[in-house]
Amino acid sequence: MFYIIFSFIWWQIISAVAVSAGYHRYFSHRTFNAPIWYEYVVLLLGPLSGSGPVLSWAGVHRMHHLYSDTHEDPHSPKYKGFLKILFSAFGVTKIPRRFIKDLIKNKRVMFFYKHHLKIRILSGIIGILVLPFTWFLVIFVSPFVYGYLGFGLINALCHRKGIITNSLLANIFTAGEGWHKNHHDDSRDWQIGKKWWQWDTGALVIRIIKI
Repeated sequence: MFYIIFSFIWWQIISAVAVSAGYHRYFSHRTFNAPIWYEYVVLLLGPLSGSGPVLSWAGVHRMHHLYSDTHEDPHSPKYKGFLKILFSAFGVTKIPRRFIKDLIKNKRVMFFYKHHLKIRILSGIIGILVLPFTWFLVIFVSPFVYGYLGFGLINALCHRKGIITNSLLANIFTAGEGWHKNHHDDSRDWQIGKKWWQWDTGALVIRIIKI
């Protein structure tokens, strides 16, 4: 039980710091400014979530906002199928350059994009050599599971039948991202949980590191 609880806490940290605040609100939407060291933290921790390189993640997300709940939406459950989106089984073959042209100019983003697979393999090898197997599962494997579950829930539940909604269940696994309708209503606001009861740990991270 201890390992399960710790794995969930570890996932909440990765989700809040790297994916919710970093991949999403910082790199994809530029809703706040942060020091350069924060970019490195995001780029290093992000792949642990199973999200892939930030260049493609942000590009797909920007396409999603422009084409939400249409045939061109990369992960619309209405058109791609609920289960396919829930398990993140969708694929995007090409991201038009206009969606990522600003990120292409970022040398840090491009370095981690070009070497993403090597970095992921190397970190996994180091992890399995240094850590006891149980801790390797907690640190390296469990975030993949939580990540696919959490963001699959957002894409599937919050856009089910082509209607954008909030989801408390999705929010539990994604550090504030479950308030998805709030986000679509105002994607330039880094605080997605608008009400006091809408727990948003991604916003708490941003309050600490933004400049």
